[in-house]
Order: sequence, then C-alpha cells, then structure tokens
Amino acid sequence: MLFLGDSITDGWRGSGLAVWNSAFAPLKAANFGISGDGTQHVIWRLRHGELDGIQPKLVVLMIGTNNAGGPAADIALGIKAILADIREFSPKSRVLLLGIFPRSERPDALRAKVADVNKLIEPFDDGRKVFYLDIGAKFLTADQTLTKDIMPDGLHPNAAGYQIWADAILPTVKHLMLDDPTLLAPTFRAPSSSPRVAKLQASIATGKVGAGVKALEKLAEDKDGATARSASAALATVAAWKDGLDTEIGSLRAEGDVFAAAELAGGMVTSYTGSESVAKGYHDLLLEMKKDPAFAAGSEYDKLEAMPAEARKDPRFAKLVDAFVKKYPTTVYAGRAKGLVRR
Repeated sequence: MLFLGDSITDGWRGSGLAVWNSAFAPLKAANFGISGDGTQHVIWRLRHGELDGIQPKLVVLMIGTNNAGGPAADIALGIKAILADIREFSPKSRVLLLGIFPRSERPDALRAKVADVNKLIEPFDDGRKVFYLDIGAKFLTADQTLTKDIMPDGLHPNAAGYQIWADAILPTVKHLMLDDPTLLAPTFRAPSSSPRVAKLQASIATGKVGAGVKALEKLAEDKDGATARSASAALATVAAWKDGLDTEIGSLRAEGDVFAAAELAGGMVTSYTGSESVAKGYHDLLLEMKKDPAFAAGSEYDKLEAMPAEARKDPRFAKLVDAFVKKYPTTVYAGRAKGLVRR
C-alpha cells in the first residue's frame, strides 16, 4: 500500500514516524507524500511514471489543502483527475480517499473551503474502487477548536495528531487490504451508541451483510427504544447502499459494461450469504449476465487493463490491443482498449 499526498502525508517521516512504524510499516506501506504539493503536482507525478512498475493493493489519498486559495469545485476536479489517473496506471488498486483535514485553530474561511471540497468529493466513493472517509471531526474539540496539542501550526499534525489519524483509518485500511476484490459492504459514518448495533455494524462492514441485516431486523423490534431506533437507522444505511449498487448494476449493463456489472452481482452474492433469497437473486442475475457475449469481451479486457503502465509501453502490447479490438469491435471495451495504448 502507499500514501499519496502533500506535506501532511510527508510528515509520517517526521513527527509521525513512530506511529507509522507501529501501524503501517507492518503492512509494507510506502510514503509518496511531498511537501508543498497540490492536486496539480500529484497529477504530474502520476502522469510521469510515479506508479510505473508497481501495483499497490491500496492507495491512501489525501490532497488539496495547498489548493485552498482556489474554488472548491476546481479542487474537487483535481482530486477526481487523480482518481482517474490511479485507475489508469494502477487499475487493480483500491483508493481510500480521505476528506481534507480541518485547518486553522478556529473555524474560518479556509476551513469552510475545506468542508465544501469534502462535500464535493464524498460522492466519488463508488463502493468498489474508491472509498471515502472523513476523519476531520476527530481532530476537533466539542467547540470545533483545532488545538495546538494536535496541530501546533493549525495545519500539520504532531505525534498525537498522527496517532489520531492512524487509529481512525487503520480498521478501514485493514478491511480494504483484504485479498478478496469482490468483497462489497456498506460503510457507516459512525459506530452506534448501542453496543449491540455497533457490533453488527462492524460485522456488516467486513462483508457479512446478509447475516448482519437479519440480526439488525430483530434489534429493530427491541424493547429498548434507543436500540430499536439505532438498528433501524443502520438498516436504512444498508438499504440505501444496496439500492445504489442495484442502480449501478443496471447502469453498467445499459452502458454495455456487462463484466463490471457481473462483478458487482457476484460480490453481492458473497455479501448476502446468510440471506439466501437475496443471494439467490443476485446469483441468478450473475448467471444471466455471464451468458451475454459482452461478458467474455469484458473478461479479456480486464486482463489487458490489469497490465501495468510499464508493460503498456512494449510494442507487443499494442498488438494485443489491436487483436482485441478486431475480435470485439462493437463492444464498449474496444474503445477503452485503444485508450490503454500509451503513444
């Protein structure tokens, strides 16, 4: 895995080194943070070979505070371009996209700008390759003060700040580092105040959605009103997540990307183990899509896309792409394959 960002990420080599060595070094993490970088610098790095020859399982991305002098929409577009570049140059990588950290001791225009950017980038979370997490509140006191005990200059964490950062993302990092790329699960903004519901939320977040939903449905009828309400809220989160994935499966099929749609359906079969009727529905859908000729094309394209950027410079790769396009000229994958060739 690697961390990609600016001086705040670069600081893992300094104030955060002890925390890094404890939390992330065992995960074979690399630090690609560079002091002073904005979104435009990360884009330049990615497009000039920074990921050539490597395929990190996970990229932790936090960037944009050095662009705070510009419009929030432009910062968000820069982050969107970075995500697209990671997808191009390291297609198998997942991305943990962090909300930009709060800055300034007290709320001000800069902090408001950061909050605006975070609202714009949160929808970049697609539940498959990009996962958004905003941990900014963990750095603030109840009255929204960013204390010098955590960020002495109102921007860069000290050792205590890096510990907060590590503690806040490590469970998600470990989850996203799992080997099963088809694992699908909703995320919850915060653990429930009900210990029983919080335990189920944690289980669901590891992909045990079907069993977790069944247990939550029972708790939604609990005699304790607070527990019942919390369980109902958790069920609503899962339902919204499921509806979003169902919509995406339909959209992908309509666009001709049957392979990606099938991957999602397969992931949902696994996630809904323990809820046989739901799992069967997705399984039947998966079998139906596998009969579509576009599925075979997508499967072959997936292998081309998985080849690292360095390999795409080889003239033999262009020949593979040409052969693929001739074989599947009318599929959505033909145009995408042409875009893989770096000329």
